[in-house]
Amino acid sequence: MKINEIVAAIPINDVIRAKDFYGNTLGFTLDLLSKSLDMYWAKKGNGKFLLYKRNDKNKAEHTAISFTVENIEEAIIELEEKGVEFFESQGKKIYNLDGSLSAWFQDSEGNNLEISERP
Repeated sequence: MKINEIVAAIPINDVIRAKDFYGNTLGFTLDLLSKSLDMYWAKKGNGKFLLYKRNDKNKAEHTAISFTVENIEEAIIELEEKGVEFFESQGKKIYNLDGSLSAWFQDSEGNNLEISERP
């Protein structure tokens, strides 16, 4: 099997709210893929993923997607200034996972997202 591309798909319930979060808060460009299905490509840099409308309250309780950033501390400050709240445990937001630094937060729909600074 030859794989040409791998695409993550994130469920959303409120399209307007999710478009605001992914477009304005995270800075993705949103391109309509299917009007009848409320599906959008979220694009930034060399990455993209799919946002799709769900009518039930299904959400990704695991880490649905991870974004690699150049400087995790700067990214956290930038996102917190836009209202993003990061998970915190024992006063820590950033966790060292074998040399990769990671922090987690939820999108507007309750999906768990991660930012990572990798060596």
